Amino acid sequence: MSKEHCCCGSIHTGALIISYLVLIFGTIGLLASVVAGNGPGIVSNALSIIIGGCIGYADHSHKPGGYLPYLICAAISIFIYTVSIVLFVIKAIAEPWTLSYYTEDFGYGDRYIDPGKLYGFLFMTAVLALADWIAIWFWMVVYRAYQHMKGVEE
Repeated sequence: MSKEHCCCGSIHTGALIISYLVLIFGTIGLLASVVAGNGPGIVSNALSIIIGGCIGYADHSHKPGGYLPYLICAAISIFIYTVSIVLFVIKAIAEPWTLSYYTEDFGYGDRYIDPGKLYGFLFMTAVLALADWIAIWFWMVVYRAYQHMKGVEE
């Protein structure tokens, strides 16, 4: 019996749930992209479906190599999310009419400040941070399943 556990029981059950989520959202995204005629979205969502299928294949056939496409693509997306978060924070600080404008006193007295831009940057940063956190957690679950499967195979 495996001692590897995640939030939903066995680590392989967690990887299988992630596989189903990737398959479901990839299929929904593929259908939406086909209806909208979005070529890059079609390719992206088709790859998501293939990668979700690879996780399911790895889990059912006990072949750890099936986890690798997800691990590689998820690591790339985690890196992109993290860079985007840093860039949004830098832009919120450096862009005129955002955070830097709040911290400077120009001596004009009354001034109109539109906080919508700042709140938009902060909201996008929070959304990206949440997506990054979920992606990291999913990656860790699949990586632990990969490690466990690799240890069982040896």
